[in-house]
Amino acid sequence: MNPATWLRSLSARLVLLNAALTMAFAMIMILVLCWLAIRFMSAHVDDAVLDEIHVLESEFSIDHLPGVVGLIHERLVANPEGHQIYLLVDADGKKLIGNLDRWPAEVPNDHGYVRLESLGPERDAQMRIRSRTLSDGTRLMVGFDEHEITAVRDSLENAAAVGMLATMLLGGVAGYLTSRVSLRHLETINRTAVRIIDGDLSQRVPLRGSRDEYDRLGQTLNEMLDRINELMVALKSATESIAHDLRTPLARLRNQLDSVNIATLSDHDRESLVEQLSGEVDRVLSVFASLLRLATIESGVQRTSFRPVPLLPLVNDAVGLYEALAAERDIAVSLSQATVAAEAAPAPVADGDAVPATTGSVPAPLPELEVNGDRGLLFQSICNLLDNAVKFSPDGGRVAVNVETAGVLVRISIRDGGPGVPDDERERVFDRLVRLDSSRSTPGFGLGLSLVRAIARLHGGECRLHDGAPGTRAVLELPRLA
Repeated sequence: MNPATWLRSLSARLVLLNAALTMAFAMIMILVLCWLAIRFMSAHVDDAVLDEIHVLESEFSIDHLPGVVGLIHERLVANPEGHQIYLLVDADGKKLIGNLDRWPAEVPNDHGYVRLESLGPERDAQMRIRSRTLSDGTRLMVGFDEHEITAVRDSLENAAAVGMLATMLLGGVAGYLTSRVSLRHLETINRTAVRIIDGDLSQRVPLRGSRDEYDRLGQTLNEMLDRINELMVALKSATESIAHDLRTPLARLRNQLDSVNIATLSDHDRESLVEQLSGEVDRVLSVFASLLRLATIESGVQRTSFRPVPLLPLVNDAVGLYEALAAERDIAVSLSQATVAAEAAPAPVADGDAVPATTGSVPAPLPELEVNGDRGLLFQSICNLLDNAVKFSPDGGRVAVNVETAGVLVRISIRDGGPGVPDDERERVFDRLVRLDSSRSTPGFGLGLSLVRAIARLHGGECRLHDGAPGTRAVLELPRLA
């Protein structure tokens, strides 16, 4: 990656912003530390000057003026570099001893600390001077320069400059390397996306197994691509199924129109033909209406109409509706409810076990089971499952409906006594317009189970098929309201 491309990336801008903030924070910290260090050392110099004046005053009180002169002489001999100033003058201003020729006009008597230019070789250092008038009128002046403070300040400034430069270089290198790693992962995702755009839908984002943010992003994208691929396969299958299922009624409609001379038909034959053709057209329109309804459900727009729905009366109404239809073929429809445990969910009914049956209304009062959803869609899904169960059950057979709780879920299972669904076909029958060979002779378009699963997933649930031993057991699971 060339620098121009890198600088245009969000990662580079974040790195540069982080480096700038780090440098600004470091500069502020260095300035504060320098200020505190210089302030501490200046206070130390002032204390040293004041202590020296107190020493000379004590000497004056013991040995009087000769003692002060002797002590100042010792100080000057011991420190010839000029880092200290001593001056002792009499009441008339005549110099008695010191390394200044005269009393500076800038130094008033007993007026706190004054700054003067240093007498030492470091001319950029300042002197901290304080004066005192002794009891006999003699004036004393003592000053120490700040060459040590200047040296420390210069050292801090140099160290700060080197530290800032090192921080900038190391921060830039570390940020560049970090961004390169991030951009490399993103570039891998980008290359995969480009190959998919070019038509290779089998491409997936490679995972490194690190379980970091990029791996999780790649896994999410791969799951999304798998889902898109499933939808495209389903769309292709649906298109083929539509072509297959609609070819027959449309071809029959066309052949009838080509072979019939309407003008030669009697009124009765004409009415019969129109009725037959209308039936074929209604079949085609019904397929498209079901597909449109399925697309609307899968889009999720109907979640806005969700309300708390009592589930037991809904199941009871659906069972009551299909009891009359099932009775025409001597098929018994039974409804039972599992005991609702206080903490744990009850064990589901095994595939081969008998189900306690009651016909008609709910046999015993149970705590109200409510789900958040659309009552019409839920009723349709239960009716679709009951319709399949009755349709594929043999005459004189039995359809068992069971409602039970399983933790936070409500489980509605419907078992028929039909031929069942092979294991390898139990997922495929949920696809649009898929009909098994064994069900080609029965009415329908192959959209019932697709609608049931779409409605279940719209409500945060799921629908699956299991072996009913014999027959099929369809299980609809929905999250219940607490």
